[in-house]
Order: sequence, then C-alpha cells, then structure tokens
Amino acid sequence: MQAMKQSSSFARMIGSGFAHLQHAIDGMADAGFRALKKAGTQTKDSPVKPEGTAWLRTAKNAGRGTLRFLGVAGESYYRKYEELKHKKPH
Repeated sequence: MQAMKQSSSFARMIGSGFAHLQHAIDGMADAGFRALKKAGTQTKDSPVKPEGTAWLRTAKNAGRGTLRFLGVAGESYYRKYEELKHKKPH
C-alpha cells in the first residue's frame, strides 16, 4: 500500500511539473506572437527617399505583413485557447 501511495504522489508531482512547463511555454509563445504583431505594425522613421530597390521595399512590406498576420493569428489562438480552458468542466 505504501508503494502505491508513493507512486501516486510522484505521478502528481510529475503532472504538476508538466502543467508548469506548459504554462511557461504558453507565456513565451504569447509574448512571441505579440512581438511579431508589433514588429509587423511598426515602421521605422523612413527617409523621404526610401533606400534600396523597389524589390527590396516590396520584400520589406511583405515581411511586415507576414509578421503582422502571424502575430494577430497567434494572439487570437491564445485568447480562444484560454477561453476554452476556462469553459472546460472540471
């Protein structure tokens, strides 16, 4: 009986550790998506005459658009994920 009690206690400890790890990963991913969104919406003070070729400007604009898209999608995912976690019956 003692061995089963120790095993159960160890299993709860492992499960709790995994929950903390998942929470930390979620927090880092959420912060990353927010950073992507911010990077995609921010534009640096650009000179009156943009430097580089038209291709480079187009690539930069596409990159910012992609970052913005990924940031918004990621934030949306985490908002919905948190909402669904709270609705789950315990």
